[in-house]
Amino acid sequence: MKVTLLHNAKFPVTGYGGTERLVGWLAKGLSELGLEVVLACDPASSCPYARVIPYDEEKNLELDSDILHFFNTPIEIPQKPHLVTIGGNGKVGENYSINTVFVSQNHAFRHGAKAFVYNGLDPDEYLFETKKLPYLTFLAKASWAVKNVKGAVRVARATQRELYIMGGNRWLLNGRRGIHWEGMVDGQVKAQRLSQSAGLIFPVLWNEPFGIAVIEALVSGTPVISTPFGSLSELVHPEVGRICLSYSEMEEAVGQLQSIKPEHCRDWALSKFHYRKMAEKYVGYYEKLLKGETLNKILPMVTAPTGQLLEFS
Repeated sequence: MKVTLLHNAKFPVTGYGGTERLVGWLAKGLSELGLEVVLACDPASSCPYARVIPYDEEKNLELDSDILHFFNTPIEIPQKPHLVTIGGNGKVGENYSINTVFVSQNHAFRHGAKAFVYNGLDPDEYLFETKKLPYLTFLAKASWAVKNVKGAVRVARATQRELYIMGGNRWLLNGRRGIHWEGMVDGQVKAQRLSQSAGLIFPVLWNEPFGIAVIEALVSGTPVISTPFGSLSELVHPEVGRICLSYSEMEEAVGQLQSIKPEHCRDWALSKFHYRKMAEKYVGYYEKLLKGETLNKILPMVTAPTGQLLEFS
């Protein structure tokens, strides 16, 4: 089977590049499963798991490929078998291709769809530690109000823990009362910080589509304390973290972090969120498409607000 992944970005990834990392991991997984993989992207890219070609939305629709796999809804829907992965929350009234795949069961449900594939990562890009330091971590775009960095700071200060924030720049506040802003970190720095942390605080205030930071922490052996919104109850099993209904529950959960075994966190992540698992699920959908089936019974559509700020106290 020949599959073309279409994403107009440069590979390999530098910086955070959440979607780009997932596309690269998917290319690796599909290649290991024996598929021929083509990556339509920035022509200056390179990828050891795929043949790279320039991204051109009009020309790419006519590629000699069994499956076209997009990572945003194309302007023109191709005639040949295709799949679209959507990783964000849509707006009310927005609709999608009948062959759209979402990134969690909750994410699909909120868009009136059934098809979903959990994101998967490559554990070789992370570190695993069983001995933890007492600090907490926050990993997200701190400038987004829905990611709620203020909530993470509140929990850290209430529990008298140091907090390392990855994903924002507020250097004037750096080091004040145990709050350390590290900016947009990646690679070895992020891997080390996550693996040594007592826990990841993930206090989002919206319906999270997936939460890559959550599985990055878990594969590092680090438990997660989160709000209950969106996909998070699918990602945070009781043996690997705590879903909390209030800040007081989060503060209580911090005191229980030492009872969660790092091995359980990593095993859970590898069993559910490995790039090979992701690739295998997509191959199942590719096979359906080649049989002439559609992935959803009706066109996915947003009928209620999905990305608004939610209340949490």
